[in-house]
Amino acid sequence: MYGFLEGVERRDALAYARSFARRTLGSSERCWYAVEPLWTGFLYEIHEGGPGRSFLPDLVTELDANPGGIALVPSGRRVFELTVRNGRPVGGLLPEAKSRQVQLQMATIRPTVPVDGNAYGVMIPPWVTADQVRLRTIRATRRMRRVSAPVSVPLALSSVGFAAGLGLLTSGGGLYYWSPHRIPQPQALTLDQMPHRQWEAALAAIGPDNYVSKLEYRDGKWTIEIAGAR
Repeated sequence: MYGFLEGVERRDALAYARSFARRTLGSSERCWYAVEPLWTGFLYEIHEGGPGRSFLPDLVTELDANPGGIALVPSGRRVFELTVRNGRPVGGLLPEAKSRQVQLQMATIRPTVPVDGNAYGVMIPPWVTADQVRLRTIRATRRMRRVSAPVSVPLALSSVGFAAGLGLLTSGGGLYYWSPHRIPQPQALTLDQMPHRQWEAALAAIGPDNYVSKLEYRDGKWTIEIAGAR
């Protein structure tokens, strides 16, 4: 698919071609677009599927050199015909029957440059004769830009919210892990380590002439400080 934009900047031509591809093609993530300056504007090209190689460099060169000629460029199983009228390139897809007829005729034309088995188009100058079979070749030589699917606003906001929540959760977990005031984890104690099971052993250490100055249970055992009677 080709079109012409007159009196615009490159960025405007790129934006228009991308927007047009999104509006007209259903699966924009599998589509390609490209623009090329021609005279007072830009010629744009849109592909649905395929390797994403543009015919524009050769096509623009041939249109500029042969403004009265007819360019025939493959477009899937059909052929796109492009010519110049009133100083502007115009054209359209040929019907399937006409495309098959043109493709058979193009198969008999010897390329003027190596094409390595790839699809190519031809430029038919206005002065071509009926017996001429060696016409100018239009190759797909330049990498095109991919038409990526637009991200909806709700999806973008949801993604930002999810990322923010995940960041807060991660930072909160890190602060808790490294905090010195974390809640102590319960220790696994045996029955003999229970305070009441150690009480008799603790009392046995106290003599009849002593008294307890300090009694404390810490780290699973009793600590007793004993002082003698005066």
